[in-house]
Amino acid sequence: MLNRKILFFISIAENGSFSGAAKKFYLSQSAISQQIFQLEEELGVQLLDRSGYRPVLTEAGRYYYQECKKLINIYEVIKAKIKEIEKNGQRVLKIGITGPMEKKHLPQIINQYKKQYPDIRINVKKITFENGVNQIENGTLDVAFGITNDFKGKNNICMVNLLKHKICAVCSKEHPWAGRTSINSSEIAGQPVISFSKKIGNNFYLDFMESFKKDGITPDIVQKVDELEELLLAVKINQGIALVSREVITAEDDVCLLDIDNTHHHADFCLGYLKKNNKDYLKAFINETAGYFNNLRL
Repeated sequence: MLNRKILFFISIAENGSFSGAAKKFYLSQSAISQQIFQLEEELGVQLLDRSGYRPVLTEAGRYYYQECKKLINIYEVIKAKIKEIEKNGQRVLKIGITGPMEKKHLPQIINQYKKQYPDIRINVKKITFENGVNQIENGTLDVAFGITNDFKGKNNICMVNLLKHKICAVCSKEHPWAGRTSINSSEIAGQPVISFSKKIGNNFYLDFMESFKKDGITPDIVQKVDELEELLLAVKINQGIALVSREVITAEDDVCLLDIDNTHHHADFCLGYLKKNNKDYLKAFINETAGYFNNLRL
């Protein structure tokens, strides 16, 4: 804020009296007069000619008044800009992603979304399946991508199905299956398996193990990992096979993908958000995302 002595001076210049300024700022006339004397002493010039009935601006006073008015206008512009920045700063869409699926599709979704909401700031954060749910509930995230079992039993979260993943077996190029395109689920029995740990998400892990049970298999899990990169590295060095979504594997991963016949393994890609989160720009993002994946299915 500008020095109050300057504001007092401007008021005197515009009202033509010390008493008018005193009333405006709820001070005594003598207090205003004293402040102006101090201002003149600081500047080393006389701003007001007090010889007449009303104070009159000196030549220096007129120049000082004009320049101070410019400062006030600049200050008002700064205040308005700060308020705008604060307002825009509150319009942040916080998105949680779990891996390659979002990295592949999210840029295209956001590019379209920003055409409708160019002022929204986008924050993207890497999450695990389970902590994405927790961060939606505590407000750290507005929306999180994942799979449907992440949100199982969460009545306070809305879930939007996006895409059905095809679960495949992944093996190294040195594995006996490397030349094949598919296997039967029964062939997994006896194979060393690399799996994700419960740290990825407890519901995800339980569903993974239940699918083996439905397939009539007791898996030989030789290693549990917390990241897709760890899993693929273990597969590439032929520590075992893994079961993952075909959509998260790229050519750069340099592994073999095989369809699995007669299996209960599945993963439905979705996004979740808190039911009570009524931000208009969140709803628009959800609609944009749902429409994007709907077009992929067509």
